[in-house]
Amino acid sequence: MQTNTLSSELTMSADGSLQQQCAEMGALLGLDAPVSEAVLKAALTDTTYAHHLLVSRGSPFMAHLLDHPPVVIANEAEEFTTSALLMRAGSALARWGKTGFSTVSDELYRDRLALCQNCPHLKAPPEHQHTLYAFAGASNGEKSVCGKCGCVVAAKARRPNETCPDAHPDRPGLNRWNEPVAQVN
Repeated sequence: MQTNTLSSELTMSADGSLQQQCAEMGALLGLDAPVSEAVLKAALTDTTYAHHLLVSRGSPFMAHLLDHPPVVIANEAEEFTTSALLMRAGSALARWGKTGFSTVSDELYRDRLALCQNCPHLKAPPEHQHTLYAFAGASNGEKSVCGKCGCVVAAKARRPNETCPDAHPDRPGLNRWNEPVAQVN
């Protein structure tokens, strides 16, 4: 099985200008025009998206992928600021309140949590935000925080209005919780 992906092909030729890279990617995909910068950036940061583009060459689905690239969020190595985390927590609390503070079934909670525990994005809370994360239910030094969104996975997995922010690496259209990918408008 060939493991070469579009993102690895593009990173090999990444010494050109942004416009040149967009044109090269368009050519790799068999297009008559360059791809947008958003498509290029998404393909370089999201290997699943790049793979889907590559395997959908020539199909009508590729047009959909080109028109709807995933939003590229800040590099995961960059931590979320305390103010950003507090704003996200406030929004999450408001959304949860709209559900009457309901929770998912114990079975769904265990399934979601098990998927999070096996996720490559799961990490320990940053040391300088220990107090904030402890207040939110995270354990100090233990992997309990999602590196994609900054949430404490035990809390997020319990809420019916929450969803995993990462695309499933092998199942197009689903997130890592095996649920449909939420559309961002």
